[in-house]
Amino acid sequence: MCGRYSLTSPVEAMRRLFKFPEQPNLAARYNIAPTTDIAAVRVTGEKEERGHHYFSAHWGLIPSWAKSTDFSAKMINARSETVAEKPAYRGAFRSRRCLIPANGFYEWQKLSKGAKQPWLIGVKDMPLFAFAGLWESWTSPEGEIVESCTILTTGASESITFIHPRMPVILDPTYYGPWLSCEAGVELLKAVDADRMTFHKVSQRIGNVRNDDADLLKPLDLPPTQEHLL
Repeated sequence: MCGRYSLTSPVEAMRRLFKFPEQPNLAARYNIAPTTDIAAVRVTGEKEERGHHYFSAHWGLIPSWAKSTDFSAKMINARSETVAEKPAYRGAFRSRRCLIPANGFYEWQKLSKGAKQPWLIGVKDMPLFAFAGLWESWTSPEGEIVESCTILTTGASESITFIHPRMPVILDPTYYGPWLSCEAGVELLKAVDADRMTFHKVSQRIGNVRNDDADLLKPLDLPPTQEHLL
């Protein structure tokens, strides 16, 4: 799954990679949490004018037929294995896909006695990458339009299964176009090769959404007497 991630790259780096013309004023975010507004990229426009565009979306999908936003926190992730069939996702999978820029994501390893150790996970050759996502537009009873999104997940790369059995789908840049144009299917939704993954332990501070600083990215330096426990 994916419940926290970071996005700290400059906007210009994002514009070059994802090819969107907008110039949003984005601050570095080290602890992005569900139900907040996040950066995303989609295809909009008609025929020759279609192109990649930046937009901001609520993290936690709200289907167009939903009566309220109450359950969006439970829809921050969608399993790639069933996304084409599940009623909450299949419409978006057919025609409303997006890229969600990130530099890394956090996952918690279960330890003995209920303890959990957070890890920061990334990709060696892609310091800036994109999760495969879906987006929706929902209109509230009061007429407010809310755009929301979800991150697709798949079985974890073999090198990080000891941390968690699942991971977000990280797309290769060559597939950004086919994914956004809905020309490609579930065959793209697979784990990154094991030898490309990077991962290190980080501070328990990541568990508090109010913490949002560069120190969260630093490898955890534990005394030798504690290291064997994690």
